[in-house]
Amino acid sequence: MNFKHFFIISILLLLSTLGAKAQFMFAEGTPIVMANDTEIKVEKLIVGDVVLAFNEKDKVYEEKKVKSITSTMLNRFASITLETGKQITLTLDSPIYAEKGWISLSPEQTMANDKYKKVGTCTQDDFVLFYNVESSDYIEIHTIRGVLEAKKAYVIELEGDGAIVANGFLVGQN
Repeated sequence: MNFKHFFIISILLLLSTLGAKAQFMFAEGTPIVMANDTEIKVEKLIVGDVVLAFNEKDKVYEEKKVKSITSTMLNRFASITLETGKQITLTLDSPIYAEKGWISLSPEQTMANDKYKKVGTCTQDDFVLFYNVESSDYIEIHTIRGVLEAKKAYVIELEGDGAIVANGFLVGQN
């Protein structure tokens, strides 16, 4: 990670600890993978929609109903881009499933949620489990950058456990 990225992420981490704790939020525009492998932007989801979720325990993909969706305006996010060019923009505490288990840009905040007892620090060169229709592969993170832009942020709660498949990334839920 170069100094510029390290500095931006450090500032974002500091700012995020000064305010209320975020709740694993996706930025507006994030594609969510539905159970039928189509995608819908997070802001178009409604309660009762059936999305694709990853069952970490059994290492399988499952269909899960959206139990609730809440939103708020935020101005601090991180954008993670893979070597393939796929990217996701989310809050710093959002856990992502990787080769070494759950990782986030703010592990201490992530572990404040009882579901995530062990979370590593997300860095460039980590490999995240990435879903596409044909397969799931571990793909290397190419860049991480801070995003200081006001956007609507969404919390998705599913019925039961499972990581939400968002633009191919496996992201933990509250």
